[in-house]
Amino acid sequence: MTVYVIEDLEFFKECARTARLKLWRERQTDKGIEIKMRAGSIGFRKEFEKEGPELKKVKEFINLEGFVQIIDVESDDTFFA
Repeated sequence: MTVYVIEDLEFFKECARTARLKLWRERQTDKGIEIKMRAGSIGFRKEFEKEGPELKKVKEFINLEGFVQIIDVESDDTFFA
């Protein structure tokens, strides 16, 4: 499945409100924390300061909209191996 990654957070939020599949992942980077979100086939990715107010707002949105956090990604072939 293709994910179309966009830069516009406000447009992503609009898409997420009606999406059935809502996933997110957090990753530490050298500069801060990268957040990736997916709502249906639309994706959003951005790096935030660790304690920044923008990161706090994004996490509040994630919780409010019921996103499910991804902890790992595996192929079907290896999942039950």
